Amino acid sequence: MKLEGRVGEVLSARGADEQLRMGSYADIIVSELQGRYFELALRNRLFHSIVKAVTIAATHNSPIAAVTATPVLGLLNPATSAKAAVILRVATSTVSGTPAGGQFVLNAIPAISTYPSTSQTGSIFSANVGLSSASPQGSLMRVYNNVALTALAPVVANEVGLVGAATAAAAAGNGGPGNTGEDIGGAIIVPPATFVAIMAGSGAGTTWIVNAGWTWAEVDWPLI
Repeated sequence: MKLEGRVGEVLSARGADEQLRMGSYADIIVSELQGRYFELALRNRLFHSIVKAVTIAATHNSPIAAVTATPVLGLLNPATSAKAAVILRVATSTVSGTPAGGQFVLNAIPAISTYPSTSQTGSIFSANVGLSSASPQGSLMRVYNNVALTALAPVVANEVGLVGAATAAAAAGNGGPGNTGEDIGGAIIVPPATFVAIMAGSGAGTTWIVNAGWTWAEVDWPLI
């Protein structure tokens, strides 16, 4: 019996008969031969954004409830993107200070009608790091890292989930318990006209300084 496949990406109609999809190494694309995110990175569908040394204030608290809200990390999927952002991993860390009110929280606002009037802050980098250094390297998303969401509408967010511990400063440091990684594994899908953000705690704390980053894939939307 001969088993054949098709090399490269395939976008098929619902109910169509297709060959198995294969990579350039003749691997069936259901495996982790090169690692679980290899195919997405290779096809320039995987992206990262980080922020460093953010001093938490009340405007960073969860949930988003006013146009003065300031995400630690903010990601907007424009209505015209024809892509969905699929959150794969979130990393957070307390650099110094004392946290207030517990953990980092993923907030989501669907059906965005008015985009923030403030300029984007932060950069988007492809996981295929050999590409040009210019941001956003093929991403169709917009990032609003540590900037007030002026004019965003609507502004009331859903608290979707906890995405990292806010460990006290005494336990923080290089590689210590203050660093937390969450493998979301695609459990959060951000369709067009949706805003998601990492917010922090329920108070300013005492000189609470954090780093954060996340990784997402961009896939065709709607899927057939």
